Amino acid sequence: MNPSFLSQFLTTEIFSFLLIFCRVGSAIMLMPGFGESYVTVRARLFLALTFSLILVPALGHMPASPASVGGTFILIFGEILIGLMIGGMARMLISGVHTAGSIIAYQSSLASALTANIAGFSGQDTSLGNLLSMSTIVLIFVTDLHHIMLRGLMDSYNLFAPGQIPLMGDIAKHATDTMSNTFRIAMQMSAPHLVVGMMLYLAAGILARLMPNLQIFFIMMAPQLLISFCILMISFSAIMLWYLDYIKEALSSFLAP
Repeated sequence: MNPSFLSQFLTTEIFSFLLIFCRVGSAIMLMPGFGESYVTVRARLFLALTFSLILVPALGHMPASPASVGGTFILIFGEILIGLMIGGMARMLISGVHTAGSIIAYQSSLASALTANIAGFSGQDTSLGNLLSMSTIVLIFVTDLHHIMLRGLMDSYNLFAPGQIPLMGDIAKHATDTMSNTFRIAMQMSAPHLVVGMMLYLAAGILARLMPNLQIFFIMMAPQLLISFCILMISFSAIMLWYLDYIKEALSSFLAP
């Protein structure tokens, strides 16, 4: 075998691997389940390297190494941008349960019970938000929805060819639509609590007008907590399965036809 041919072959394959790793690593850094703060950096790095190594023989249309440093920088920047976009879109889908948990917590008088956001990068979240977030991540892996995320990441090479910077207007529109739909889903998930809570507050307001000296909101706190927990117990499985269907439909938009 010609040594120059072997050297050129190895250089091409290594550059293709590094180029794939730029997109895969950027996406896995933000993807739900893979990019959580409690997942060690070494585990995320090993997963990104392994998945990139698997994609090298599967993707045979990777561009060659540019002759100039500027061309290489533009190529790498485009791949990182696409990876961040894919991971960010998947992360936006999980933000719906954070919003729904916060709405339910405010409606249940549990908004002051803040804990560390165990399903995010930093900050605080309500206890119900952590419950819904962790349940969503567990159900994603139990129902194999993470396979759709990885499949969508592989099929993204058919939607966004390497070496081509995606249109920022389309990215911004898709991100806006995704966040809008996620907030709408969050409002629908918390709708039972909103309706019952509104009726409860209406009844409490009427009693407060009839008996001004009675500390009605202090008295209603215990029944409000009990009713909210009962509603969550009844509707928990339904809203989680419904939210999983929404995540599956949204992630399937990255799959090649």
